[in-house]
Amino acid sequence: MTRRLAPVAAVVLVLLLAAGIAFVTLVDRRSEPVEASPAAFAPSTLTLLDVRTDAGPLLAVVGSSGTPTSAAVLIPSNVLITIPGQGDGTTNEAALLPGREAATSIANLLGVWIPHYAVTNAAHLGRVVHRAGGIDVLGQTRSGGEVAEILSTQGGGRPLQWREVVDGLLAAGAMWHETDLLEFDDPSVPGLLTAAAGGSAQPLPTEQVTRGLKQPSQDAIVAMMVTAFGARDRTPIPVVVLNGSGVPGVGEPVAERLIPAGFRIIMNGNASSFDHEVTLIVAGTEEEQASAERVRDLLGVGEVSISGIRSGLGDVTIVVGKDFQTG
Repeated sequence: MTRRLAPVAAVVLVLLLAAGIAFVTLVDRRSEPVEASPAAFAPSTLTLLDVRTDAGPLLAVVGSSGTPTSAAVLIPSNVLITIPGQGDGTTNEAALLPGREAATSIANLLGVWIPHYAVTNAAHLGRVVHRAGGIDVLGQTRSGGEVAEILSTQGGGRPLQWREVVDGLLAAGAMWHETDLLEFDDPSVPGLLTAAAGGSAQPLPTEQVTRGLKQPSQDAIVAMMVTAFGARDRTPIPVVVLNGSGVPGVGEPVAERLIPAGFRIIMNGNASSFDHEVTLIVAGTEEEQASAERVRDLLGVGEVSISGIRSGLGDVTIVVGKDFQTG
């Protein structure tokens, strides 16, 4: 995965933190635990549908929130994202990870927790279409085999075809069975996918960065999540996560605790050493102290400090120590 440079101010702060230079002020914790913020999205209905084809993966976040505007948000390919526990990457790279990691990565992008995932391929998706008696794609009724072939063919029209297929599945009230999936996390998942019937699909808002690469339009994404799935109308709090324990992929379990509470991992990597015994949670200013305290309570470990310096990147920087248990 390609690493990208962060702003200079953020790099300086990260280096100082990782080196353990004592410019921070330790914060006395109150006797009562700080209440964690409510989840960005509480109902456990969202599922990441990950369809892996010969032409590349196709992603959609599917739900049945009861709102009339949308039951699926399509995740474009090659959108630049932060993959918790791994670093900078793209939505295509995230889609090829194990299901839980893929769902966590897309949840980090959206700022809305995705509790479930379902991985399948074009042929298995064709079975769903066949069971529905075919679906409408671009004004024509397509069989399961035809849909599988369409999704497995490279071309500039793939995003539109994927949207048409998802719309067709939702309009047809397609029934999903466990045998249609290669991997899923819970027996309820086929029923959750089936329950999204009657809605429509819409693509995630993005902006072109360079040829073939896009970046998410975060303000527009927040608005879409509110209307599509009833998420909270609030921009996630940005945090930086550094691995100071040496445990591979430690950013993934950190993200699983923080994202549902309204945080977003905007940068992760390694600290300058792996000998941090205690997790360090640093707020840039006193105004950001409450967010750092919430992080401490969500992780269950750590010392909260105030650096007095805004990083220019995240409100809170976390150097994960050996006291953090990933299990």
